[in-house]
Amino acid sequence: MQWRRNEETQSSLKKSIVKLDSAFIHYLIKELCLNTFYRTHFINKWTSSLHKRLLIILKSTTCDLIDYNWNERVYEMVREKCELDHALSWLSTLGGAFSALGDYFPSCAEIAGKISINQLKLALRLGDPTIAARCRLFLALSLIQKKRFHLARKIILNEFQKAKDAVVVDHRLLNMCRGIWAKLQYEHKVYIERKCKAKAAYEQV
Repeated sequence: MQWRRNEETQSSLKKSIVKLDSAFIHYLIKELCLNTFYRTHFINKWTSSLHKRLLIILKSTTCDLIDYNWNERVYEMVREKCELDHALSWLSTLGGAFSALGDYFPSCAEIAGKISINQLKLALRLGDPTIAARCRLFLALSLIQKKRFHLARKIILNEFQKAKDAVVVDHRLLNMCRGIWAKLQYEHKVYIERKCKAKAAYEQV
């Protein structure tokens, strides 16, 4: 008996049928969640009478929701980053080879320095400060091989200070600075000793 009464009550309720676009429903629900004032008035509107119910029928959207222009832009950005990463990997391999030969051939040290500059340009384009710092240290290594110790010293100290003061300290970068600094000290010591020997030999003549 109670079940029949509930069924009669439900059948007697007035229905308000609203057909809405599927895309519009998305924004409607979002607005109801965010806007307290609008949500209150919406609820009051559709619950003001006990004999009123809201029935929403979804219709197929009439507009294309895919932003093809933005999709194309994102695709180009992703492809550009992939190509930059690929180029950076090749330059790292090539730069390492010339840097290894730079201790024996000045021309290789010169090429290694140019490769480091190109790597730095790519790192700045990628917006990666850690890679950019390493590229500057590679450049300092090339300068050491070319006996330009003063400029190399400034670069190493600058990168070490920035790495030490960073919010997230990269210990590998700090160790890299220490390693190149040790090479700077060794190469400078060897350079001074050779210079002194050459001077002494010249004076004897």
